[in-house]
Amino acid sequence: MLSVHDFLELRNRKGRNRRLYSNSLNFKGVYLLHNISKDIFYAGKSNKVLDRINSHFVGRGNGDVYADYVYGDSFEIRAISLFGSGYNSLNKLESDTIFTYKAFEEGYNKNRGSRS
Repeated sequence: MLSVHDFLELRNRKGRNRRLYSNSLNFKGVYLLHNISKDIFYAGKSNKVLDRINSHFVGRGNGDVYADYVYGDSFEIRAISLFGSGYNSLNKLESDTIFTYKAFEEGYNKNRGSRS
């Protein structure tokens, strides 16, 4: 788990070749944003997880997550790679994550995710 501050710092760090780590370390998977202040979750999926997580904290993702972040709520970030997760489908991994963390019923998610 990472704080938003730690995530953004790591994402924007450059390697020896002066390229952002996030450009070469992006992966296909699921991410979980935990609003610690309210104890609610948002789960999402992406072919480039690091880019998608970043979008939520710069105003290009879920508007409710961004608003809570801007107003000072604390968040933790988790990411799960599809590779090695035991899942064959990114959609199934996402929908199971939404279900497990009650992100639709009690959190930020507006739907239960794709079931295919």
